[in-house]
Amino acid sequence: MKTTTVSQAARSIERTYYLLLGLFWFGTGLPMATGFLLAQARGLDLFELGLVLGAYSLTIVLLEVPTGGLADAVGRKRVALLAYICALLSSLLFVFALSFPAMLLAFVLNGVSRALASGALDAWFVDTFQAADPGAELQPALARAGTVSLLALGVGSLLGSALPTLFAGLAPEGTAVLTPLATPLIASVWARMALLALAALLVHESAPPAGTPARSWLEGARQVPDMIRTGLAVSRRSPTILRLLGVSFASGVVLISLEALWQPHFARLLGGSEGRSLLFGLIMGGNFFAGMAGNLLSIPLLRLLKGRYGLVAALFQGLRGVGLMFLALQGAPVPAVLLFWWVYLGMGVVNSPHATLMNAEIPAAHRSSMLSIESLVAYLGSLLGSAGLSYLAEQTSVGVAWFAGGVILVLSLGLYLSVDALPRGEERRHVARHTLVEPNQAPDTG
Repeated sequence: MKTTTVSQAARSIERTYYLLLGLFWFGTGLPMATGFLLAQARGLDLFELGLVLGAYSLTIVLLEVPTGGLADAVGRKRVALLAYICALLSSLLFVFALSFPAMLLAFVLNGVSRALASGALDAWFVDTFQAADPGAELQPALARAGTVSLLALGVGSLLGSALPTLFAGLAPEGTAVLTPLATPLIASVWARMALLALAALLVHESAPPAGTPARSWLEGARQVPDMIRTGLAVSRRSPTILRLLGVSFASGVVLISLEALWQPHFARLLGGSEGRSLLFGLIMGGNFFAGMAGNLLSIPLLRLLKGRYGLVAALFQGLRGVGLMFLALQGAPVPAVLLFWWVYLGMGVVNSPHATLMNAEIPAAHRSSMLSIESLVAYLGSLLGSAGLSYLAEQTSVGVAWFAGGVILVLSLGLYLSVDALPRGEERRHVARHTLVEPNQAPDTG
């Protein structure tokens, strides 16, 4: 039985996880509002910006699952540290990048970092937290982690937006490395260095079982195909995981349309974007706070509904889908902003129940691989949404594209309801009995 009290050891692991997660997203948020402006000031045109973004995306798609397998093979801490090193090098290179090739390399390194980081620290946290206190509830910890991530991202973005103004006396853009728009990146470098040092000091990973030597990077790389095959086998044979991956894909389709289209949509509602940068910043900041509120709201909701993770996720998946449909039909700015925030609040509520359901079905030895597979599925959904819903918006309107996205979200709530109807204990035993094989060990066909 899960308990609401958590041991001191588990609390210590939580604090470490939140600190590292916060630093990671704080460093990510710092250049969020000014990074593209800096690239343009240094001579990149819109086509070249599209190329570097495409290279970043392609890098993540190609490396997402292999790097998850690598984390399971050589250790989550080692892969997380490598991810933070790549993030640091990417930020440093971006600071000094004055040409398209240098900028391209910086974005590719950032893509490598994101692929390596995906699942590594999360898998370490889930396994060490549950090992420290097997009776503790995972969902509240994951909800607080989501709150920390959004808060760090919002604070980083806000501070990054203010730094160029604070250092407006530096050299004009395009004439030197140290310019006002470069200051958020320099701050990000310091945040990345702090993250790397603290992760090296504070993350402690269990040693391999007695008689099992620690794998080298080369040995770990050789294990990656087996890790991926086993992870895919777990996905195929688990009804719960298949349904959750379906929801991740659907959510990815819709989320990218929100992120890509909200600015032109609200610019139209407001009669243009000129002179309204502060208002746009408030709208974006409201998203972060709405997501934080959703994460925190999920904790008492799940206690009220006695841990019905699938039911809570289904309820708010549907509510945010309906909210998106009403947003698509809304022509007045104030109700549109409130509905926009409602959609992000619903996403915040859904995230931690979804993650709890997924982690409950994943064997510890393959957690990084499975989380990376889920991340890849969501990313493929975002690629489809970027092409499909953006094309629909171009041919019709943003409202039509968002209404279609709302329908997708409402339809996907059925997957959560079907997960809620599954017998949880029997499902986990089914997975454990039929799919878990060690790397380099063929499944028993007898």
